[in-house]
Amino acid sequence: MAGINNATINIFCILLLAILLLNMFSRNGKYLPDQKLFIYMLVSTASLLILDTMQWVFDGHLGALSQNVIRVSSIFYYMLQPLPGLFWCLYVRYQISMDIGEMNAGRMLLLIPIALNAVMSVLSYFFEYYFYIDNQNYYHRGEFFWIFVVFAYCYFVYAAIYLHFNREKVDSNVFNSLIVFLLPPVAGSLVQILHYGMSLTWPCCSLSLVLVYINIQKDQLYTDHLTGLYNRRLLDIHLNSSLRNNRKSGSIGVIMMDIDDFKFINDSFGHVEGDRALTETALILKKSVGREGFIARYGGDEFVAVVPAEDSSDVQKVVDTIEGNLQLYNEHSGAPYKIIISTGQEIFECGGAVSRLDVINTIDKKMYGSKQISSRITV
Repeated sequence: MAGINNATINIFCILLLAILLLNMFSRNGKYLPDQKLFIYMLVSTASLLILDTMQWVFDGHLGALSQNVIRVSSIFYYMLQPLPGLFWCLYVRYQISMDIGEMNAGRMLLLIPIALNAVMSVLSYFFEYYFYIDNQNYYHRGEFFWIFVVFAYCYFVYAAIYLHFNREKVDSNVFNSLIVFLLPPVAGSLVQILHYGMSLTWPCCSLSLVLVYINIQKDQLYTDHLTGLYNRRLLDIHLNSSLRNNRKSGSIGVIMMDIDDFKFINDSFGHVEGDRALTETALILKKSVGREGFIARYGGDEFVAVVPAEDSSDVQKVVDTIEGNLQLYNEHSGAPYKIIISTGQEIFECGGAVSRLDVINTIDKKMYGSKQISSRITV
């Protein structure tokens, strides 16, 4: 009965991971390094769930086929178990550094437990180190099962230590998500080690992957990496939703902002300083629009804010707030340049015939019109 329950849970988790994998699919076949690692974790965890299910299905069944299946599946099950931990450690390193070179710097060290565990797994077929299969074709843990536990847990320990010493280098929300990932598989594996017959490690790991997908991977689809603001994709979604919704407010205010002479900042002071100008501007804009507002990086040095507004004066109040906060920042920044922002703003009725493209075209024209007449907000 326990075998059937464990197999049922495994199959459910396999389907869940398959759904995540389909959502990660890119039509152009291009993936960021962290997306690749996340996919590797999905595939390796799903493979382990499949192998674990095979073991439960064939455990105790006599016959040449059953005997061969449970022995071979046990070898591969033990060989592959450290893989999700390895990919997770690399994923953590990349999330903190966002640099492929830094991510790969510790790869050779991390591969040592994988290699040693693979050797022990194969030898277990002959010498029963990790496991053995009795005459009735029942699986049992071997005398040196604890060595496998050490190999498996070393990745959890490594990830926790690395996160601890680099916690200041990553956003708190990302840090919390990376830490929380460790809890379900560690708890599940401890229960499985102490209570033989329960299979919780990989279902718990599946739960962690779902949490990471919700809190990190999916969020990154809609977040601009440099500024931390929402990106153009989510702006399009937000505008479409706001324009169709006439229940909360009859209108919205939309402001497009562009940093003048941004190329001059990059050319004169370097791209690092240019990035700093973008991130500082983003922080000020986010503070200025408040919790009820929506702010996104539209592209390059352009930003778009969407705010609740009943008339044009409400939009102007937001612009005035931006102006005040930018002026205050400029007085204390000590930057060797000034950021000058041109703005274009308009109020739009919701629930009507106005489309997202109408909104973008309108505020874009107004913004470039303000550039021409030198109507600028100075940072």
